[in-house]
Amino acid sequence: MIDPGDVARRLAASTLLHRIARACAGTDVFLTGGSLRDRMLGVTTHDLDLVVGGGVRRCAAAVARAFGGRHFTLGRPPNVTHRVTAGSLQVDLWQAEGTLRDDIMRRDFTVNALFWRLPRGPLIDLVSGGEDVLAGRIRVVRPQNLADDPLRVLRGVRLLATRPELKLTRETERHLAAAAAGLTRVALERVLGELRALLAGPEVARAVLATARLGLLAPLLPAWRGFDHAPSLARLAAKLQRLAGMRSPDLAAGARDVAIAVLAAPAAGYPGAWSGPGCIEALQGLGLGRARARAVAEAAALGERLRSCLGCDGRASRAAAAEAGALLPPALAWTVARLDAAGDDRRQAAVRLLRWQRAFVRRPPLIAGDELAEVLELPPDARRAEAVRALRLARARGETRSRRGALALLRSRHSR
Repeated sequence: MIDPGDVARRLAASTLLHRIARACAGTDVFLTGGSLRDRMLGVTTHDLDLVVGGGVRRCAAAVARAFGGRHFTLGRPPNVTHRVTAGSLQVDLWQAEGTLRDDIMRRDFTVNALFWRLPRGPLIDLVSGGEDVLAGRIRVVRPQNLADDPLRVLRGVRLLATRPELKLTRETERHLAAAAAGLTRVALERVLGELRALLAGPEVARAVLATARLGLLAPLLPAWRGFDHAPSLARLAAKLQRLAGMRSPDLAAGARDVAIAVLAAPAAGYPGAWSGPGCIEALQGLGLGRARARAVAEAAALGERLRSCLGCDGRASRAAAAEAGALLPPALAWTVARLDAAGDDRRQAAVRLLRWQRAFVRRPPLIAGDELAEVLELPPDARRAEAVRALRLARARGETRSRRGALALLRSRHSR
């Protein structure tokens, strides 16, 4: 249970907040937003959101000097953020617009609409946000605020993924569902940023389930309407999130890269046959560029194919790995997450296959391309490329290991 008195004492005693207050002496500075909410929840964070009463540029420059960091701006007037970075610390500062009440009433959720005056308080709470933090409730400040910026719809379910202590009220769920149609008016790069944060959260499964239940993605991806396999996708998203924390850096990075394919899965035909074009179109509908969407879709499609052979058919797995190139880590992450019985054995099989691929691509070819073309009397066209590919796959499957064996194999195939 969160003790309000303890929260106030911790905030008032914070050395970090005192240093910032001294740097910005002469103006009112307030800690607010997610950084205040998280501190009230007892969550350690190195990000601070500050509202400054006046002279925000001067204040940001002073904070940068005090912490030995750098100061730069983001956005365009009138929506300019002054950011200070110093090591692991990130401080975002905004100029107050109007009164504090005006600022509070423009916020998305009550748990983000609290203000702590630096350095010793008091806590300014006009919407019972403190009570909601203590009770673990996510409530909207005003429904109109969701209509003003529909991206807040996704921020609501993102909080479910990143802050297990919080839950949506039924009223908030109704407001999110009612405002979801407005997501079609939001810049796709903003949508993609929220969805990536959601997929990286420790409670991503409940966020995916809420998103499906409330129909929040349907305006962007019609395949989510009436989709019956949300619980399975929620489990898949949770497995990928756990893989992203693995010690194997390649598999962890692959899991992060391919996670967004979870949201495109209904358009790809999940859990049945995987449609690459459907996945690409859906990923572009979420803000991915075409080249990146194609790479993610191909990785997921390869992951679907590897399900039948990972850990049980070494020849087929190695052949697939030989051709996969940079797609192998995300494909293997998808495979491991998709296998219901995937445990340490399948994860280790994936790690071994990644190691094998790295060693395989470093080996010199058994026969150089020019010599291969001369032996087989092939012109420089698609047939020569196909012969090179066939030799590479044969070597990956272990069908040939020497130059002599490779020549014999190629001659026998070419003579047919």
